Amino acid sequence: MKKNLVIINNEKCSIKENDLYCENIEIKSLSENLKNKYNIKFLLRKGNITPVYKIDKSNTKISSNILSFIKNLIISTIKDRADYLIISVTPYTFLSFLLLFLFKKKIFLYLRSDGKKEISIIFGKKLSIIYKIVENVMVKFSNLITVNDLISKKKKFHLVNPSQIDQEWFQNTKIPKRDKIKLLYVGRIKVEKGVYSLIDIFKKIKYSEKDLSLTLIGQGNKPKEASNKIKFLEPISAKKNLIEQYDQHDIFILPSYTEGHPQVLIESLVRQRPVVVFEEIEHVLQKYEGVFVCKRDHNHLLNLIKFIDKNYEEILEKMKKNRYPTKENFFKQLNKILN
Repeated sequence: MKKNLVIINNEKCSIKENDLYCENIEIKSLSENLKNKYNIKFLLRKGNITPVYKIDKSNTKISSNILSFIKNLIISTIKDRADYLIISVTPYTFLSFLLLFLFKKKIFLYLRSDGKKEISIIFGKKLSIIYKIVENVMVKFSNLITVNDLISKKKKFHLVNPSQIDQEWFQNTKIPKRDKIKLLYVGRIKVEKGVYSLIDIFKKIKYSEKDLSLTLIGQGNKPKEASNKIKFLEPISAKKNLIEQYDQHDIFILPSYTEGHPQVLIESLVRQRPVVVFEEIEHVLQKYEGVFVCKRDHNHLLNLIKFIDKNYEEILEKMKKNRYPTKENFFKQLNKILN
């Protein structure tokens, strides 16, 4: 008999032509890969977003405001004999935690990044301190699931390696021509992701040897710097089309100020594309060949791009030694923890 599992997230969803969409592939993936072992229900938010991933609306309760969210949660706690998986720390998920704690429900808390750093970058240090206090309370009374050992100081936690990589990602890898150097970023267009910093750095680079361009794919507030050198694309939901974008570029660049376990880094390496990250997230290197750390400076970035271009074939040869987490193994880990 399947167990009941309610997943609570701050994810915003939108309705288009009577179908339900979200921006984050993780929600879609959780639904599709846990449904064989659990009766899944999602508690999510309604918002004005660009539809990207179509999700099953039959098992999703969406709330347009905090009152309807509380109502849906209370109905769930009374009606459903379930365990609860809370993703991330936000005002909505903290309120959920308090109600579930009062109802003595079994709570799993899944932290995918260092929220304190993100809040500090977006709102400042004072709010980040409040965030950390809230996170510590939730962590103390939950079964903690995290993507690395830097996010929380709790001694006991479950470690997972999130991944959307399946066999299709490994097929038909292509070596680029590199007559031009094409940089790629995939992710949210947000200040904490370092995108605006990257654009400012890129605009200062003068590279006379080869044409240099930057493509940014994702949802967010796009600045007006688009030109023949800087291109913005909407989020891509089809796996085949996303793989094509990796293949059409030479170097992937991840400018984030904070990251837990960036899946785009894995995707790029699987497609045999070297990755550049900045010093703030050098912990994501792990033992991967083909990942390079850069200072947040245009001269240092240019020199690193030249080095990668000059040694491209040698770098790709070393990258063949890498071993990557897969979607199958990730959900094996998660199922084991939830059971």
